[in-house]
Amino acid sequence: MQKNILITGKPRSGKSTLLQKLIGVIPDKVGFITKEILENNERVGFEIETHSGKKNVLAHVNFKTPYAVSRYFVNVENLEAIIPEVADFQSNNFLYLDEIGQMELFSAKFKELVLKYLNSENICLATISSVFEDDFIKSIKARDDVIIIEISEENRDEQKEVIEKLIGELKNKVI
Repeated sequence: MQKNILITGKPRSGKSTLLQKLIGVIPDKVGFITKEILENNERVGFEIETHSGKKNVLAHVNFKTPYAVSRYFVNVENLEAIIPEVADFQSNNFLYLDEIGQMELFSAKFKELVLKYLNSENICLATISSVFEDDFIKSIKARDDVIIIEISEENRDEQKEVIEKLIGELKNKVI
């Protein structure tokens, strides 16, 4: 059964914002979103926030780590510190991840979490990179249990309605 919904689109197309709106009305959810860190209206990094409100900085221009994407240095330890909290879920939890992308994929533990979510019986909603692709992302996009929804600035409102309908239909099937 297709019960994993992946939102894809170009950077700044609104993937994270759409995910945040969709999960905002869903009770009993487990996962995390990624937010921009802004200084003087300039993006300088990314922060992870879990369903319980725990926050960690994922990447920042001022970090010095061996893991870099563009001008951002990724702190894998900060990402992995929140994984135990989001890896513990019940059968009635709605799962979400933002995002399955290049920064997060430096962590083998994150990849394990992605597979745990996708392989579970739970409904999973995640964002996935459309500009970075490796074997892991290709394998996820090729899964039979995945529905891929591409968004853009022009279609994101319509796609929000499509995803809300899909989630409603999936909830009725899972119950």
